[in-house]
Amino acid sequence: MALKPALLTLLTLPALIAGLAYFLRSWPRASHALACAAAVAVALVARSSPPGLSGDLIGRPLLFDQPARQAFLITLAAVAASNLALAIYPQTSLFAPVSLVLPSLVGLALSLDNLTLACLFLLIAAVLLVMAWGAGPRPRGHLQYLVAMCIGALILAYSASLIDEAPKVPNRFGSIGFEVGAGLLLALLPFGFWETNLSRDSDPLTASLAGLGLKPAVITIIWRFSSRYPWLGGGLLPQILQAAVFVTLGYAMLRAATAPNTRIFVGAAAQGQFALVLLTLLPALGASALLPLTSQWLLARIPAVLLLALTASAMRPGGKLPARLLFVFGVLALLGLPGTPLFPVYFAGLLTLRGQSALLLPLFALCAGSAIGAGQLLLRMNSSPPTATGAEAYGPEGSGEQESTTAALVGAVVLAAIVLYLGLQPARLVAYLS
Repeated sequence: MALKPALLTLLTLPALIAGLAYFLRSWPRASHALACAAAVAVALVARSSPPGLSGDLIGRPLLFDQPARQAFLITLAAVAASNLALAIYPQTSLFAPVSLVLPSLVGLALSLDNLTLACLFLLIAAVLLVMAWGAGPRPRGHLQYLVAMCIGALILAYSASLIDEAPKVPNRFGSIGFEVGAGLLLALLPFGFWETNLSRDSDPLTASLAGLGLKPAVITIIWRFSSRYPWLGGGLLPQILQAAVFVTLGYAMLRAATAPNTRIFVGAAAQGQFALVLLTLLPALGASALLPLTSQWLLARIPAVLLLALTASAMRPGGKLPARLLFVFGVLALLGLPGTPLFPVYFAGLLTLRGQSALLLPLFALCAGSAIGAGQLLLRMNSSPPTATGAEAYGPEGSGEQESTTAALVGAVVLAAIVLYLGLQPARLVAYLS
């Protein structure tokens, strides 16, 4: 039976529970356990609630549609994963209460119809998240992430206020502001320009997982911005977002494979998992994504993220091989069989454990099987007509699905070849990637 909570209550519930977590900060284990349980409970309520919840915030309408709910669930999963790991190895900090405020801000940003306010909520979320990480001996990643999020969100909010004055009339300054702001926010996706340092700078390591929940929120807000003003999107935005996701996925898996220590390995592998999550959002947003994935597939990623958090605590610098094996094979067991599009994950494990000759053959078999399965799935999609659900997801431009799928297949093959070529020569990349 679907629950029907008030939308504003649902979105602000994590922030309200954050107050209780704050008073428990003297007992770090209890504070993190409460934050993890609260995130899971709110996620279950949001999952069971009917689609299309609506409400208002200070006179502004709120609409909790499917993309907003998916991004809200992703953020809650990231918060639960971080706090679960910190409950096992507790540290006295304000991370538990602040991390619970993050999904509330993301949910409000994605439900508001005013893009200026949405970007400002996203800005506040980034600032609070950086404050929760705290100052470490090398705060480079924190500062870069904060600067990129703040400047990008502010510019996007300013351009939205300019365009809202005459939405149907192209605005030169608004268009330039949109391009600059979106460029800064999307730079958080390709190559992991800022996030690659989070796994090294955040203390403890698993605190950086919560920051990955902002990625789907950024994608959704930029999509809504361009869909509201069609003269801004230009028709290439879905392809740009899709390319950004695949580049992020390939880079994160390559970085994980060539990581000189387990700390960077876990951080980079976690980024790859959240890049895969973004593939779920793109079809829901009307983009021509590679795979028409469903919300059930999205929810299946939550156990994998929880496993990432659990094994991250065990995989400390200088960790032993069993911890890494637990991570690699545990993720493979939870995420699917070789027929799923998980070639980069298997390939990362193959390269990471390249020094263990006894493991190379089974890992190579899994890697080859996943690549063949993904290719067969793409060819089947290319030859079969779209279903009613798929046609609705792809929108009026569904006739171009065949061309986009063929292009995506070619791009995936090229990306796999590049990763294979570079991955077999990791010594040349360690200095740059580390």
